[in-house]
Amino acid sequence: MPQTLQQAEYYAQESALGAPQAAQAVRKHRMAALALADEKTLEAEAARLFGSFSYTFLRRPEAGLVMLEGRAGNSGQRFNLGEMLITRCVVRLETQDSDAVTEGYAFIQGSRLRHAELAAVFDALLQLEEWAEPLDRLLIEPLMAERAEQLRKRAEETARTKVDFFTLVRGEDE
Repeated sequence: MPQTLQQAEYYAQESALGAPQAAQAVRKHRMAALALADEKTLEAEAARLFGSFSYTFLRRPEAGLVMLEGRAGNSGQRFNLGEMLITRCVVRLETQDSDAVTEGYAFIQGSRLRHAELAAVFDALLQLEEWAEPLDRLLIEPLMAERAEQLRKRAEETARTKVDFFTLVRGEDE
C-alpha cells in the first residue's frame, strides 16, 4: 500500500486505469487514512474548519455487523471468516463559499459514531477542488506519515522476536 498521497496518485496514474478509476484509487487511499486516523486528530481539524460549511445526515452514524469472507490459500474457494462490527455514516455537505453540494461516506471499524461522522464530512470536503489540496497537505499526508511510522515501529518490535530455524545446528553434522 502506498505510504503517501503522491505515491497513491503516482500508482493510480501509472496503472492502466482510466481517469475515473484513478480518482477512485486516490479517494480510497484518503478514506483509508481517515478511517485509521485518531479521532482526536480529526476532531481538532474539524474544530478549525467547521463554520465554513454545513452538513446534514443522509444516514446518521450507526453501528452494525458485516460478514468477512476469506479465501483458502488467498486464491481458493471463499468461506465466511466471521463478523466484524463497523460504524457507517453518510452526509450531504454544502459549502458557504460556493454552491457546491457533495456527499461523503465513511465506514469505520468498531462502534465509533463521532469518528464515522467526521470521516464522512472530510470525505465530502476532499471531493471539492478548493478543499482537496489544503486538506491533503494539512490532514491526509500527516495521517499517512503517522500510520507509516506506526507500522515501522510494529515491524521493528516484531523483528526482534524473529527466530531463524535454519541457522540452528541439528547435531547431525558432528
